[in-house]
Amino acid sequence: MSMEGYPGEQLESLTPAVPVRRCQVKRSCPSCGPELGVEEKKGKGNPISIQLFPPELVEHIISFLPVRDLVALGQTCRYFHEVCDAEGVWRRICRRLSPRLRDQGSGVRPWKRAAILNYTKGLYFQAFGGRRRCLSKSVAPLLAHGYRRFLPTKDHVFILDYVGTLFFLKNALVSTLGQMQWKRACRYVVLCRGAKDFASDPRCDTVYRKYLYVLATREQQEVVGTTSSRACDCVEVYLQSSGQRVFKMTFHHSMTFKQIVLVGQETQRALLLLTEEGKIYSLVVNETQLDQPRSYTVQLALRKVSHYLPHLRVACMTSNQSSTLYVTDQGEVYFEVHTPGVYRDLFGTLQAFDPLDQQMPLALSLPAKILFCALGYNHLGLVDEFGRIFMQGNNRYGQLGTGDKMDRGEPTQVPLCACALCATRECLYILSSHDIEQHTPYRDLPASRVVGIPEPSLGTGAPQDPRGTAQACEEYLSQIHSCHTLQDRMEKMKEIVGWMPLMAAQKDFFWEALDMLQKAEGGGGGVGPPASET
Repeated sequence: MSMEGYPGEQLESLTPAVPVRRCQVKRSCPSCGPELGVEEKKGKGNPISIQLFPPELVEHIISFLPVRDLVALGQTCRYFHEVCDAEGVWRRICRRLSPRLRDQGSGVRPWKRAAILNYTKGLYFQAFGGRRRCLSKSVAPLLAHGYRRFLPTKDHVFILDYVGTLFFLKNALVSTLGQMQWKRACRYVVLCRGAKDFASDPRCDTVYRKYLYVLATREQQEVVGTTSSRACDCVEVYLQSSGQRVFKMTFHHSMTFKQIVLVGQETQRALLLLTEEGKIYSLVVNETQLDQPRSYTVQLALRKVSHYLPHLRVACMTSNQSSTLYVTDQGEVYFEVHTPGVYRDLFGTLQAFDPLDQQMPLALSLPAKILFCALGYNHLGLVDEFGRIFMQGNNRYGQLGTGDKMDRGEPTQVPLCACALCATRECLYILSSHDIEQHTPYRDLPASRVVGIPEPSLGTGAPQDPRGTAQACEEYLSQIHSCHTLQDRMEKMKEIVGWMPLMAAQKDFFWEALDMLQKAEGGGGGVGPPASET
C-alpha cells in the first residue's frame, strides 16, 4: 500500500513487530477477499494483511493523512471506508487542525463535523474596480468553530461561528492606492458569546453600519438577591467602531427568537424578530439616542404577516431599508414594500400598492418551493428547491444577471449558482464552511424540465406536468412532419421556437442557426424570426 508523502521507512518504524524481509503489507477487503501480491504469485515472500494490525494503530497512521487524501482513501473499499470514517480518526484530525478548540460541538458525529467545519472554513474577498480580479483570503480566527455568518462594516468584519461565538476582526481592510486589501496583521477579539444571530443597517454602503445588533441568550436572575437564574433572549447593541456595548434589551423567558433583521431609517429603526414557532415580532428604536445612558421600555408587537395570516410559519426573512421578504416553511414567499418607488421597480406597476397599509404582506405566485432569498434595494433573488436562481426587479445596471438591462416584473431564471455571498460597495465577500449535518435541501429537477428548455419565469403559468410537456412536443413534431419541403420545415421550426418558453438569447441563437442552415441549402431566408412572430 503506497501513500504519497509517507515513505516506507515511516511505516516500518511504526510496526516493529513485523520482520523486515521484503514482505508486503496488503489490504484484505472483507467484500472481495485477500489481495495477492506480486511476490506471492512468484512464490517469494509472505504478504501480511493490514487487518492484522491493531485498529488503533491503523487509525493513528491514517490520521496523519491530509483530509483530502483521507476522504479519497475511504472510497477505495469497505474496510478503509469504515476505518477512515471512525470518530477516533476525526478526533485526531480535529485536534491537529484546531489545537485550541475546546468544545467539539454536538450532533451524531461531533468530531467529524468539527473537523470538516474547521477544514472548510474560510473568508475570501474580491475588491471592485481596478485591474486586479484575484481573490484574497482573510485572516482566520483560530478559535472559531467554523463560519456560520459574517458581516462587513466600515472598518471591521464580524464573524459568527457554530457555537455562538461572535468574533470582531479589527481594522481588517485597508485601502492602498485605491485598492482594498486585507490587513495581514489585523487583530481579532471575541465580541460576545452565546450569540444566535446579528444584524446591522441593511444598506450595502458600510458607512451606514454604525451599530451592530446581536441576538443572544443570557442568564438572568429570577428574583433580585437570589442565586436562581434562567435563560432569556436579549438584543445587545454594540458600536462597530470600538465593539463597546451601548444598549441592551431583555425579553421574557417565554419568548425565544432565532433571527433578527433591521428595516427603516435610523430614527425609526424597526427590529424584526423571528421566533422558533415561525412568528414575527417587531419593535422600534431610535438609533440616534442609543448612546445616551437611560432606561426605558419598548413595545413588542406582532407583525401583520403573523397577525392576519396566523397559519403561516415563517422559516427565514431578509430585509433592506424599505422592504421585507418572508419565506415560509412551505416555500411560499410574502413581501412587504414600504415605498411606491421600490414597488414600481419590483413589479413594474403600482396597481396593488396601498400607501395606507404598507405592512400588509403580498404573496408572490410561485409554482416551485422557495428555500432561500436575498433582497437588494429594488431587486430580489430567490433560490428554489431545484437549486435554480430567480431574479426580479430593477435591472438598470444589469444587476439581475440576465445579460441585458431590461427590468423584470416577475421572477426570472438566471443561469447562475452561488452560496454564502455578501456584497458591499467596495468588495465581494465569499464565505465557506461545510456542515455535514446540514443535508442538501435541493432535489433533482424533473426530467420534463431538464429535457425541455429552462423556464424563463416562475409566473408564466406554463404547464408543469410531464404529460402536458410531452404532448406539446409531439404536436410540434407532427406539424414539422406535415410539411412537404425542407424549407417549409425550417420555417415551421422557426415558428415553434417563437412559441416555446425560451429566453431571448436562446431564441436568437436558434433563429440564427436555422437561417444559416437555410442559406446553406440555398433558401436565402432572412435573419430573425418569421414575420408572424415579429
